[in-house]
Amino acid sequence: MKAYHYISLLSLSTLLAACGGSADKPADKPAAPQQPAVELVSLQPQKISTKLSLTAEIIPFDRANIYARTAGYVKEIRADIGTKVSKGQVLCILEAPELSAGEAESRSRSQGALSKYQSSKSIYLRLLKAARTPGAIADNELEVARNQMRTDSSFYEASRAATQANRALEDYLVIRSPFDGVVTERNVFKGDYVDNSGKILLYRIEDNSALRIQVPVPEAYNATQIEGSKASFTVSALPGKTFTAPLTRKSNAISTDTRSETWEFDFPNKDGLLKPGMFAQVMLIVNRPYDGFAVPFKAVVTTQERKFVVKLVDGHAKWVDVKTGFTAKDKVEIAGDLAPGDLVVKQANEEMKEGTILKIKK
Repeated sequence: MKAYHYISLLSLSTLLAACGGSADKPADKPAAPQQPAVELVSLQPQKISTKLSLTAEIIPFDRANIYARTAGYVKEIRADIGTKVSKGQVLCILEAPELSAGEAESRSRSQGALSKYQSSKSIYLRLLKAARTPGAIADNELEVARNQMRTDSSFYEASRAATQANRALEDYLVIRSPFDGVVTERNVFKGDYVDNSGKILLYRIEDNSALRIQVPVPEAYNATQIEGSKASFTVSALPGKTFTAPLTRKSNAISTDTRSETWEFDFPNKDGLLKPGMFAQVMLIVNRPYDGFAVPFKAVVTTQERKFVVKLVDGHAKWVDVKTGFTAKDKVEIAGDLAPGDLVVKQANEEMKEGTILKIKK
């Protein structure tokens, strides 16, 4: 029996030695992950530029929509679409018989008023000459003759103005081109009735000897400067051919509809290769008017809450919020609480917590 107890105690001691001995020994802690060495970028002010590719519209240098200024029927068509016209050239002629009759009547009234005026003037001058002899003409009689002459003169002037107005209306029956150009639209035919309500477009004249390239530039680029003050552009109708045009004017206003400013480039279209209505793909190289900072794309960390770079401060990481701007081939413009000479991590990430000691790659 004693032997049995001895063997049991021995087995228990052996079991405790095997299992309990390790329970008193503390477990080894997992090794902290090593932060890889990072490469730094020194911030230095530099010229900030980028390329913009924008769609532009080509429009004529001048364009006029021609409407009738008086009602009438189309009597003659002197120009059709595609016709090159010069300033003052007749496009079409209208006829309005009532205007001709009115002008003739007005001339007749004017002639009658002129005769009456000349007669009363002659009477007044004779009385005025006779009045030089004392007592020959009463003062009242001379005054009546003077007033009659003045009244007849006023009637004559009024009738002459009416005649000139009727003659001007007749001139409106002849439709002329306001400048040198080409007829790009014609909407009337011989015998058509047109009025002066402005609802019927007779002709559209365009000056295509020079063209305007209208480019809507986004608001974000409003304060930039164009390198060389010119743009290059292409059109789908002439693949492989690149044109250039100088910047001529800006609208100096932001459209509330498109949030863009219109920039115009003038193109001399002497060869007539380009036509109004075409779309052009414009390439602009724009520069900031001041120097700034640019870093590699991977230097900027973007999360749902913020956008930042990791700056080296006394060997530790510091997150600095930034705003991004222009992008180039391999860099992006940044702006924030940064100064020339600051060192930021070239390839940053969220694992580089603030206060972390940064191991610098040598």
